[in-house]
Amino acid sequence: MAADWNAPTDEFSGDVRLQHREETIGLRGAEDVYVRGDAVDGELAFLDAEYVFTDVAVEGSPSLSGTDIDTAVTGNLEDGYVDGVADDVVITEIEDAFVQYGGAEQVTVGGVEQVFHDDSAAPTKAPEQYEVTVNGWNHSTEATDPRDGVSVVGAKNEVTIREATHDLTVYVVGWDNEVRIEGRNADVTVFFVGRDNTVSVGPYLSQSLAAESGFDNAVDADPLPPEAVIQTSKSEAHSDAVFGRHKLTWQEPATDKDWCPNCGSNADAVIERKQRDALFLLKVPVRTYDDGGISYECEHCSHHAPGHVSLSEDERRDALE
Repeated sequence: MAADWNAPTDEFSGDVRLQHREETIGLRGAEDVYVRGDAVDGELAFLDAEYVFTDVAVEGSPSLSGTDIDTAVTGNLEDGYVDGVADDVVITEIEDAFVQYGGAEQVTVGGVEQVFHDDSAAPTKAPEQYEVTVNGWNHSTEATDPRDGVSVVGAKNEVTIREATHDLTVYVVGWDNEVRIEGRNADVTVFFVGRDNTVSVGPYLSQSLAAESGFDNAVDADPLPPEAVIQTSKSEAHSDAVFGRHKLTWQEPATDKDWCPNCGSNADAVIERKQRDALFLLKVPVRTYDDGGISYECEHCSHHAPGHVSLSEDERRDALE
């Protein structure tokens, strides 16, 4: 049903934030609308929107009538942020809406072009309680080794996490946000509510996409460098071979290999393990008794690869075929 926009009206320009409201609110004419967790105690109804990206399941059509609105919020609006309304909210004539996990008791839609909702997983902790939180437009922030999670709500924000050593949940709501995480020996679990967002992780972190209520989002992982698998370089192995006979073992990157001849998996860090039994004079081999041939290893089969490296189910299947 259409809302009664003849109700008492508050007019704003620019961004508008709905918080500390105890009446039923109607919001009209914003560009994008972001609804944070625990923002709406009652029904959250969308009328006439392009896309609704929601981490709260949609429960049918709006039940609100025009007489239900106590205050209409409109004007020359840009984005709308719904943070705290102790009643119902009706939102209309907007482009996109983004509803965070736990954002409302009930979400309903009418006249919406498309709804995106993925219920395959839910965060184990409310994202607004994460250690690193960013809200709004075009913000940039950095943090070192947070203990639980990263929450981003809005658009065109950039977050950089350095030296991560604890497992992290990354929860991104909105569009065109970028999160970069560097560190070691930690799992990164990603939730998207929106579009065109990117989370990228360094080579020593594992990553997984838990749920995507949206489209064109990406979780990228840097390839593991061969140096991570190399135990001893050629120069290190030869450093003590000054005089006499020595048996040396070292590893070098196999730059021409994108799969491992040893275990058969697709790999980023294939190395050649080499051996040499030779007589040395001033670190120069003057007589070789045995060159030992070449064997291969990669991050999946080497005992010297860093942790959190494993084959996916598809990679295991391909390796066995």
